[in-house]
Amino acid sequence: MPKPPPAPRETRGIENVLTRLRQGENRFVQLADNIPESFWLIDIAARRVVYANPAYATHWGGSVEDLYRNRFDWLRFIHPDDLDRMREAVRRNPRGGVNEVVRIVHPNGGERWLHIRSFDMKDEQGNAHSVGGVGTDITDLVLQREALRASEAVQKGVLDALPAHIAILDAEGIIVAVNEPWSRFAAENSHDPSSAGVGCNYIRVCERSWGESAEEAQDIAVGIRAVIDGLQHEFSLVYACHSPTEKRWFRVLVTPLEARGNRGAVVMHLNVTETVEAQQRLTHLAHFDSLTGLPNRLLFRERLKAALAMVQRQGGRLAVMFIDLDRFKVVNDTLGHLAGDALLQQVAARIGGCLRASDTVGRLGGDEFAVLVPDPEREYDVTVVARRLVDTLAQPITLEGQELFVSASIGITLYPDDCDDLEKLIRNADTAMYRAKELGRNNFQFFTAAMNARVKEQLQLETDLRRAVQRQEFILHFQPKVSCSHGGITGFEALLRWQHPVRGLVSPMEFIPLLEETGLIVPVGTWVLQQACQQAAAWHLAGHGQLTVAVNLSARQLQSEALVQDVRQALEDSGLPPQALELELTESLLMSHVEDNIALLNRLKAMGVQLSVDDFGTGYSSLAYLKRLPLDTVKVDRAFVQDITADPGDASITRAVITMAHNLRLKVVAEGVETEGQIALLVANHCDEMQGYYFSRPVPAPEALALLDKGRVLPGRLRARGVQVPTVLLVLTAPALRLTLGRALEEANLRVLLAGGGEEGLAALACQRVDAIVADAGLTDSAGQAFLERAGQLQPEAGFLLLSSADNMAAAAAELPPHLAGHLLSRDVGTEVLVAGVLEALRQHSLLLENQRLTQEVHSAGLELSRLGQELESLLASHARQEIRPQQATGIAHEVLQELPAAVLGVDASGMVAYANAAAERLWPACGLIGNESADLLPPELLALLQAGGGSREITLNQGGRCRALCQPFGNDAKTRGHLLLLLPL
Repeated sequence: MPKPPPAPRETRGIENVLTRLRQGENRFVQLADNIPESFWLIDIAARRVVYANPAYATHWGGSVEDLYRNRFDWLRFIHPDDLDRMREAVRRNPRGGVNEVVRIVHPNGGERWLHIRSFDMKDEQGNAHSVGGVGTDITDLVLQREALRASEAVQKGVLDALPAHIAILDAEGIIVAVNEPWSRFAAENSHDPSSAGVGCNYIRVCERSWGESAEEAQDIAVGIRAVIDGLQHEFSLVYACHSPTEKRWFRVLVTPLEARGNRGAVVMHLNVTETVEAQQRLTHLAHFDSLTGLPNRLLFRERLKAALAMVQRQGGRLAVMFIDLDRFKVVNDTLGHLAGDALLQQVAARIGGCLRASDTVGRLGGDEFAVLVPDPEREYDVTVVARRLVDTLAQPITLEGQELFVSASIGITLYPDDCDDLEKLIRNADTAMYRAKELGRNNFQFFTAAMNARVKEQLQLETDLRRAVQRQEFILHFQPKVSCSHGGITGFEALLRWQHPVRGLVSPMEFIPLLEETGLIVPVGTWVLQQACQQAAAWHLAGHGQLTVAVNLSARQLQSEALVQDVRQALEDSGLPPQALELELTESLLMSHVEDNIALLNRLKAMGVQLSVDDFGTGYSSLAYLKRLPLDTVKVDRAFVQDITADPGDASITRAVITMAHNLRLKVVAEGVETEGQIALLVANHCDEMQGYYFSRPVPAPEALALLDKGRVLPGRLRARGVQVPTVLLVLTAPALRLTLGRALEEANLRVLLAGGGEEGLAALACQRVDAIVADAGLTDSAGQAFLERAGQLQPEAGFLLLSSADNMAAAAAELPPHLAGHLLSRDVGTEVLVAGVLEALRQHSLLLENQRLTQEVHSAGLELSRLGQELESLLASHARQEIRPQQATGIAHEVLQELPAAVLGVDASGMVAYANAAAERLWPACGLIGNESADLLPPELLALLQAGGGSREITLNQGGRCRALCQPFGNDAKTRGHLLLLLPL
């Protein structure tokens, strides 16, 4: 029986429900069709897709109709590497619960990343009837994360390549991040990772340190805490950290980091071993005599000054003795400098043996010594010491089997008996010493009033000196400075002379100290400055426009407030360009009030004048201060140049000074050059300029102009040359072998010097540089033995070949010093083999020079890296407000690298530029660097460094600037492989 139709009220209710259902479905479809996520519904009972929104086609690249026909159609778009994982997820979660990130491959080959989630949909009774799915396109997020990881890898690689151990600490002192050098240093030095790695409390590590560095470690802990607590802006300390095999020094710098009210710190350790050792070497050279090991003049004066201050405060007496050896010059001239040096060493030892531990002995120079005897109870006590010295020094000294007799003249002065002033003490002792010589030598004399006659003479000289200023009796002489490369005159040094109306030309040694003492040096110095500038300007007008003129400044002038104005006025009155004026200051003068001098020299440098340090090596210079002084030139003191060809010590000191000055980018001028041998060794060691009597003594202005007009230059054989024919010195006693081998070597395009024995060989070495030496192994006479001993010291870079007969090889090797035994060759092997041996020695010589050049280049690069490290310290401090959490540490690194003045480029293993800071982008503004091939952008010199895998060299960029390029791999922990390029402006 058919069911009766519903009542009208029931019908209306059903229709209302259906209407609401349709409206709800319509709203659902509109919402689903317009959301950015792809969405789909699967009917569980029907096992098919009943709905998919339009975003499905966008995300998946397939059609909705295909999905309706096959509910697994979406699987075919999943990347093959992700498909098995997705299938397994669907199998495990057939009714929802899938939560996977997969790649979708579109039909056109494009890839997208989707985050897929599924869930079940239930009715009122809780029964699942459908499975819903949502796909979110996270491609942009994935790419951003990958780019961030790549950027972080590059930045970490850059920080890992920097020459510093860096750690970031939180507010409690716990390490939250370190760079690779920090970790490597900890591992190499057997540090437990728990005490030096991420997560350990570095403050506590320092507090609990023990051993030699415990005190410094505890200071570092206090400094870190003070920086974190805001009690001080930064903390810095240089400390020793020696290993069992080497001595090392580090500088620690602690700067604050602040983020959201939480403070932390950046701790950086820089290896400053090279700087500390250089300062120690300079300190020792400045304070101790290289021959005897005794305090030099400067250190003796410092100790005398301290002793005098003590007795002036506490009461008491002291005695000063000046000791001068009698007739030492005769011994030196007769037996040579080596014998003279040995004699001075024995004399120094004898003097020391006569004194108490509290006494001080120093070598003032030459054969002059000084003794300080503190707190003698009676004059008789000093007499006992003086008598002991005279008797001991008069005992014979044996040198090389020969007995020598020397004696000493000693002058003594007492405080407070004779005077109460340091300078007067020194002057009185010197006066008494000369009185001892006048009385027949080999005795001692106390200073007495009768010796004041000499002082009176000095007073008369002072009176005449004051009149000389008024009567204009001063004149200037000029000594030329000569280039060691082209040999021409580059400038003159203006030297003051006094034309006395009665005594004639007075030596500067007599009147310049008086000018200093009386203060007359200030007006006289101003006159010298004006006259020198006017003369140089006149030379410029005469066609010699490249000349410079050097003027010495005194201590009184340096203290004068009018100095800067005097220099400016002299330049303006004469019209001389500022760069043509060079102001010379002695090393000891520069170091006397160093901070004030730095400020003054910066004012002078701002005017454009050149600045030079004179008498370098005779005073005490801190390397740190030298780097801060705006100097252009270093002048090597004549005391070192004088014996450079005879004294290996002086040669080593001169070589060290030249190397150090060039490392600081200073020009080097050698003073007191008098022989060709001195010039040859200076040129061989890359000295820039020289002055001395060999070229010209100081001359009046007209004679100086004559030198210029004649075009006077150094002989060509003495100048530095770009390409030289190698020079071989043959020291062979057999004339036939000497001539035969000499001709063969000349046929091999070599320059040959011939010597028949050791004396001739040493004379040749003293005159010029040689590249190889061939000598008889059997040079048994004293001259021959001296040659074998000294040749390697005078010219250590030269190759060495020693010849012996075939049947005497073993005996010859046994008699030779160990360092020469390996250079032995039979003279009987024939001329061709001998020539080949010489060529091999020259090749070894060339390799040695190249190694020295590379070592110098690496050393210069190390200085640049040290400077870059110091700039990095400053930049880290300026970014102290960055977030300290480990995941944000790379942000700090990024900003630091962006602000570095040096260009930084990161090139990955494929040759693509993966990183470039702002300085690098400025060098190549026309094209974006990152993402481009390095081969298309970089000059060949940089590409060669990359291909070599590292190194250093100076290059010229297309923009015209010169820079030093450094290339090294990224740190071991960097995920990106490749190389870091640093371009340091020169």
